[in-house]
Amino acid sequence: MDEKMKLQMIDGINKSKDIVIGRFRFMFQYPFHPDTTFILLEIDGYYGDFGISVTQMSGWGRQLNTNAHGEDDSDLTGFIFHIYDNIDQDESEIVEDDELVEEIDEFAKDYFVSFFKKCFDEAGGKQSKLPYYLFYPNSGDTYDLLNDKWTYPQ
Repeated sequence: MDEKMKLQMIDGINKSKDIVIGRFRFMFQYPFHPDTTFILLEIDGYYGDFGISVTQMSGWGRQLNTNAHGEDDSDLTGFIFHIYDNIDQDESEIVEDDELVEEIDEFAKDYFVSFFKKCFDEAGGKQSKLPYYLFYPNSGDTYDLLNDKWTYPQ
């Protein structure tokens, strides 16, 4: 993958910066279930399409689906990124090259860490009462946005 493509990907992801900052600000005010111990931002996707779901967790093994008022937590919407949308090269040409697809996906996953960290901090994340973790389910890798480090939540 050339530098031009990397810059196009970064530019494409960064176009969502204001939306992501706004969603974080919303979450910092959200009435989470009282048993919530951390917020999980699970990154899933491939072939340039990534979804980041937002889940309130009580420990690593228990998802919570209602807020502090007992209402469904459907307001905790996640994020969607279409990485190929900002790349000049035709998408059909990209997906025919398995190695390029893998490079693009890996680059995007790596870039999401710094992107979400920057958005988290700009939204006021350091004052959060709850930890927020970026989680890559197929690898088990977890990034703690509050403490700026790779970790595994306990």
